[in-house]
Amino acid sequence: MKVLIIEKDKTVRQSLFYFIKHYKNCEVFLAGSKREGISLFETMPFDIVLCGDRLPDGSGLEMLQEWARQNPKLILVLMTVQGDERLKQEALKAGVKGYLEKPFDLRQLEEATSLEHL
Repeated sequence: MKVLIIEKDKTVRQSLFYFIKHYKNCEVFLAGSKREGISLFETMPFDIVLCGDRLPDGSGLEMLQEWARQNPKLILVLMTVQGDERLKQEALKAGVKGYLEKPFDLRQLEEATSLEHL
């Protein structure tokens, strides 16, 4: 399983990488910006994308909306620090399958990404 993590916070990125790669034995790729994420997404197929909502160069949600249209089977998870019900509804309506409010625990991550079954 291939996982793409797009997150501006290096510590969050590295923590997610370590957990998913070492405990779930997935191939994990990291990006710190929307541009880096798009570049990786265009070069290989992913099964899961974890993305922050506010990236240094744009909206993570807008990017995920486009990817959901391209591939409805893709597991897309939006990560945010704000508990905004409107944002959550917008994300779910756009095809994002998971919504995580930071800080979140590993059980919530597993549930949002279906990694609990691995």
